[in-house]
Amino acid sequence: MGLFDKFKKPKEPQAQARVKEAAMLFCPEPDPKKVLDRIGELFQVQTVGDRNNITLCQDDMEIILLASAPTDEGENGEYAKQQLQGVAGYVYQNETRLLEVKRGLFYHLRQCKSLVQIIYSFDSASPAETREKEKQVLEPLFDITEKLKGVITFGDGMTLQNSKGQVILNKEGKSDLDWYLPAEQPVPADWAKNAPPESVERRDRSVEALRDRHIYVTPWLPLLHERAEEPGRTVEEVCQRAAALLVVSLYSECRLGEHMSYEEAREFVAPIIDSYQAEPFFSPAERAYLDDPESTEQTQIQYAWQYENLWAMEWALGLTDDLFWPDRICNVPESVRLLHEVPDLESLTQAARLRPRKELLEQADLIYRLHWACVDARVMGMPAPQGVEEGVVMERHRALFWLAGCDNMCPWDEVDLST
Repeated sequence: MGLFDKFKKPKEPQAQARVKEAAMLFCPEPDPKKVLDRIGELFQVQTVGDRNNITLCQDDMEIILLASAPTDEGENGEYAKQQLQGVAGYVYQNETRLLEVKRGLFYHLRQCKSLVQIIYSFDSASPAETREKEKQVLEPLFDITEKLKGVITFGDGMTLQNSKGQVILNKEGKSDLDWYLPAEQPVPADWAKNAPPESVERRDRSVEALRDRHIYVTPWLPLLHERAEEPGRTVEEVCQRAAALLVVSLYSECRLGEHMSYEEAREFVAPIIDSYQAEPFFSPAERAYLDDPESTEQTQIQYAWQYENLWAMEWALGLTDDLFWPDRICNVPESVRLLHEVPDLESLTQAARLRPRKELLEQADLIYRLHWACVDARVMGMPAPQGVEEGVVMERHRALFWLAGCDNMCPWDEVDLST
C-alpha cells in the first residue's frame, strides 16, 4: 500500500511530543472548490459538500488543507487577497541579481488566484524522527504543488519553492535556479473559436520558441488573423520601402553622426533618391521629416533607428538570411552594402526573392509577443528579458507587421505597435 493510499482515514495519534508546522501554497485556479477537488483526485479522497478544507492522515501524521480566494466572502476572502498581494509585492521588492528568476516568479504569482493554507503535524520522539517524518509529509505537499501548478512556502514564508522542492527565491535573493518560468496556463478552448486555426498554431509556436529562450509571454495576447494564402505585399512594394528606409537612415546618420547641415545632408542623399527614383516612396511622416530643416535631435535619433527596419526589409527580400535574435543592433555598414550592390530599383527588384507570407507572419507573430515581454518588463521597472534590445524589437515589430500585411495592409505610418 503506497503513501497516497494511506492518506484516507484519520487514525489516533500516538502519545508523543506533537510537532506542528505551517505552509502556504499559491495557485492559479480561482475556485477554491476546484482546488480541493484536484487535491482529492490526487489522493483518491472525495470532498464533502461546500467545505473549504480537506484533512489527510497517515498513522500519526496529519495534513489539514484549507483553500480560499479573494472572491470568498468574509475573513477568508480578505485574508486570501492580502496574502496574494503580499507575496507578489515581496518578490517584486526582492533585490536579487537573479532577474530572470525574479521576473518569472513574479509572473507566476501574478497568475495565482487562490491559496491553500496548510497545517501539518506528527508525533516525534527525537530530532531524527522529526526529520524523517517531515520528509514523508513534504512528499505529498510537493505533489499537490505540482498538481495545482503552484508555488509553496514554509514557516515564515520568506522562501518560495517549486514542486521539486527547489528554492526559487529566498529573502537573501538566492535561488537554486538560473531562470524560472511559470507553468503554462491554457486559455479556454472557446477563446479563439472564430480565429483561423493557423493563427492559433502560429501563436503556439511563438510561445514555445520564447519559452525555449526562457521568456514568458501571457497567453491572452490577441491572435494575428491574417491568412498565409491571402495576397500580401508585392516585391515591388517591399523594394520601394527598402529604398525609402535607406534614404531616411542615411540622412539621419548625416545629421547626427557627421553633424552635417540640413542642406549638406539633403545633398548627400539626393543621388540615392535619384538612383532609386524614390521620391514617391516616402511615407507622409518621412516626407515631413526630410523637408524639415529644423528637425530635433530626438527626431533624428528616432529615424536613425530605421536601419533596423531596413535590415528586416533586406531579409524579407532574400538579400540576407540573418534575421538575428534582437539582442543587438544591426550591422549598419553591412545593411548599406547590401543595397549598394543593387543601386537602382530595377536591379534591386531583379535580385529580390521575397519570402512567403507564411514566413513573414510567423516572424511577425513572434516579434509581437516578444515586444509585449519588453514593454511589460519596462512597466514593471525591469530590464527587457534575456538581454533583448527593446528598441530593435520595436522597430522589427513595425517592419514585420508591415511586411506581413497585418491590420488590413495598413500604410507604413499607421502600423500599430501596441502590445
